[in-house]
Amino acid sequence: MDFFVERIVRADAAEVAKIMFDPDLEDQWGKSAGKTEKLTPGPLAVGSRVRHHTSLVGLEHTAVTEVTALDPGHRLEMRIVEGELLGDLIYQVAPTAGGSIASIHLRDAKGKLPHSTWLRKHQAEESLERLALLVNRQHS
Repeated sequence: MDFFVERIVRADAAEVAKIMFDPDLEDQWGKSAGKTEKLTPGPLAVGSRVRHHTSLVGLEHTAVTEVTALDPGHRLEMRIVEGELLGDLIYQVAPTAGGSIASIHLRDAKGKLPHSTWLRKHQAEESLERLALLVNRQHS
């Protein structure tokens, strides 16, 4: 399963990344996000692990991600190492005229249970919409 979604956010890329890349804020913008907990102390860095509690079509899921690459303010790459869906999850923010482009890319994902690519992609699109609203509220 692979998908890529993006959205223009009317804010500076650094402001968007500050929210998007912070696991403690994920529940404020992630469509299916619930509580997250850092499993590795300290600031987010390569090797950091985070447990995510999510919901998909009313079913609760838990996943653990490990940061595989981090370019603060621009790109966060994570490997989903535990859960019903395994693969790579990439958050990226790039400057553009009038703000920035935020994107989510799920790559090489394989599930233990059947998953709808369309549903996960739709949730990612809704998450970026919520991210834009959150950033814009904090920005104004």
